[in-house]
Amino acid sequence: MELIKENIFIILGILAIIALIILCNFNEKTYTITITDKDRITQRSGDTVTSKYLVFGDDEDGNSLVFENTDALLRWKFNSSNIQGSLKIGKIYDVTVVGFRIPIFSAYENIIDYYEVTD
Repeated sequence: MELIKENIFIILGILAIIALIILCNFNEKTYTITITDKDRITQRSGDTVTSKYLVFGDDEDGNSLVFENTDALLRWKFNSSNIQGSLKIGKIYDVTVVGFRIPIFSAYENIIDYYEVTD
């Protein structure tokens, strides 16, 4: 009986992780923002170094927003460096993002696509 309970908890845990991954990669939202800054942050853990791009912008209401710009396997996005180089400070863009902003975990919505807004 104990083995059955353990297996049920393992299966529920796996299903919860799968649901979270799907939710974080397919909850699209679009913002219109003016790019105010861009950055690349790196983190070292032992011999491993990871990095991600950050994009800072102001929305139409003047709210400051921060997004990450990282590759996303489930969205078939592998052009983060190209996007980071293409976004210009002072320009206005419609950015499509997925994910959630969770400050306590330094988690940001991820830019999946963008279009420059022209007059």
